[in-house]
Amino acid sequence: MGKNLRHWLSYIEQGLPEELLKTSHPVNPAKFEASAILECFERKLQYPAVLFENVSSINGCETSFRLLMNAFATIPKIGAALNLSKPTRLAIMEQYMKLQSSPQDITKIDGKAPVKDIVWTGPEIDLFKLPIPRINEMDGGPYLTPIVISRHPQTGRYNLSWNRCMVIDRDHLGIWMSPRHLWTYFMKSEEEGKPLPIALVLGHHPALFLASAALTKMDQDEYRVASGVIQESIEVTTSETYGEQLLVPSESEIIIEGEIVNERRTIEGPFGEFTGYTGPQRLSWLVKVKAITARSDAIIVNVFGGHQDNLYAHFPIQADIYANIKAVIPNVVDISWVDSGGPLNMIISINKKTEGEQLRAAMAAFSQSNFIKHVIVVDDDIDPGNLKQVMWAISTRVQADRDVNILKGMQGQVLDPSLEHEIRSAGLIIDATKPTDRMFAIKAQPPEEKVKEIDIKNIFDIN
Repeated sequence: MGKNLRHWLSYIEQGLPEELLKTSHPVNPAKFEASAILECFERKLQYPAVLFENVSSINGCETSFRLLMNAFATIPKIGAALNLSKPTRLAIMEQYMKLQSSPQDITKIDGKAPVKDIVWTGPEIDLFKLPIPRINEMDGGPYLTPIVISRHPQTGRYNLSWNRCMVIDRDHLGIWMSPRHLWTYFMKSEEEGKPLPIALVLGHHPALFLASAALTKMDQDEYRVASGVIQESIEVTTSETYGEQLLVPSESEIIIEGEIVNERRTIEGPFGEFTGYTGPQRLSWLVKVKAITARSDAIIVNVFGGHQDNLYAHFPIQADIYANIKAVIPNVVDISWVDSGGPLNMIISINKKTEGEQLRAAMAAFSQSNFIKHVIVVDDDIDPGNLKQVMWAISTRVQADRDVNILKGMQGQVLDPSLEHEIRSAGLIIDATKPTDRMFAIKAQPPEEKVKEIDIKNIFDIN
């Protein structure tokens, strides 16, 4: 048996019990009850994963299925997904890039897969029987946040992505696709006059979700990349609808099989985005559901859209950006994206040796992603994930007429609510580093060697 969601939950329950809460209190996710509970925690700056064990389906009926939310909302939970016992933001990025660069082949299993305990086809298909949440007040309907598995129509190469899907009726979904791999696969299929077969994985080990969020290259088979990230060969089985033509993870909780319909579109949205704002209603793509398979007591993993859970799920993208910046500017020691208010902001820490390196590092960041709008560069004595330290550096090391650069006419991110034009944006670089060509004020603190000699636990009765 391969790694699955239940392995991760067991690890969290035993090793990080403060990171997981369970409740058997009746909850109707489609009436915002699950997301309202998470909102109450978040307002207290608490971000536990919550396993809702007594949830209603969309149609308000009892169900044996369960719902897990906030699985990605803290560094310890993400670290646990990547086998890190004492994770930090930097350690997670470095571990992710190490695992991503060690792909493994998948393993096809024989016999009945765990995800085939329940099989719904034909008239049995009914999305309203699932406990799918409405998350934010303006959301257009109940939303899934699944791993989408697709296969290139010509090469057969697998892609894993993370796409929001809105329930339209019992056997249709609206899916949003950014113009990346899945969108490319579909456009090629549509050119041939064919729909694109897909499988939506609603629950699996969080490492599989993280791998699906990464910025992999078009020529990579992402099943192999994901096997590297999950640190074992992913076990797959034939899909009910497409057989050998679309292999699906056998240890999944629930899988929705279907196809993105060619030459048809549908209205999808609004939806609460990572920015913390509600994104607009869009003309999106239509998914026809062909089959639903599941474990008898399956757990749906749903991202708390527009909140910290949503932001921290972007760690793999941050890791990719960090690796690419560091390849250009080796003196870069750390970056922060998810801790700085979302992917529109990036803070770069650099061990600056010469003037100009800080601007090259900033430009390298802009070249990696159109998400990035503002870049702040700090010295390596500043933790880029500590906004108090970052603001201190800006307050004491920046003169606006000298250290602020504005870049006009850049490609922006369509989800940025501040844009006047759908895609055209402006970039901002703040150089909050100390100069290398003149003396600068010395930080006020006790001698570092004396601080390192101190063991607080030996002086005070504390843990």
